Amino acid sequence: MNEPFLLSNLIELQELDNEIFKLISQKSEGDTVVKLKSLELDFKKLQKNKQNYEQDLQLYFDAKDHIEKNIIESKLKIDTINEKLGSNLDASELQNYNLQKQNFEKNLLDYEKSLIELNDENEEELSSINKTNQSLEELKPNLINLSKTLQAEWKDIDLGIGKFENEKKLLLTSFPKEIIDLYDDLKSKGVEVIAAYKRENQCGCCGVELTSNEMYEITNSSFQQCPYCMGVVI
Repeated sequence: MNEPFLLSNLIELQELDNEIFKLISQKSEGDTVVKLKSLELDFKKLQKNKQNYEQDLQLYFDAKDHIEKNIIESKLKIDTINEKLGSNLDASELQNYNLQKQNFEKNLLDYEKSLIELNDENEEELSSINKTNQSLEELKPNLINLSKTLQAEWKDIDLGIGKFENEKKLLLTSFPKEIIDLYDDLKSKGVEVIAAYKRENQCGCCGVELTSNEMYEITNSSFQQCPYCMGVVI
């Protein structure tokens, strides 16, 4: 059998709602959420910086790819010639392959020298990219750990919300419909303190000093509401 409804139950209902609101706020504004959002912003900023550096160095990357392709091709041709030189060749063929090898080795040295010069010319920008990559790699474990921590916190928060929601549901079984409607109406109107005990001649909801006549009218009204803040004075 349900407990009989008392106006003081409104205070308990309000406290449960406040606890639920706190937990919901913590889920979106807690310390871990704030830290994770800050890290995510730092990570995105670094990614953007890296993207900008890479765009500025697009000509460098194109030139580097071209040189490295030529280096690989030169090495493959030298390897092929070395295989042929290891077989039985007549004097003319031997001389021809040796000349080809010398040309490809010279080309290889030129390409390697060009690559070194290209890297030297873009050393500062490449260093910026490397530092940015390092910072990104250092942030990744922190992001992962904070995300795991947040998931664990949210799980506990959801359990807490569920507990308070069940208590609220049980409490509401004793509430008359008109009181539930009153509570919901005051909440929708943004009344900060819906119900509170009076403090001598003060409204417990808004703190206004009440006259004896006002206190009498509040006490004898249907829902004992303060005429100034509409909160229920108990």
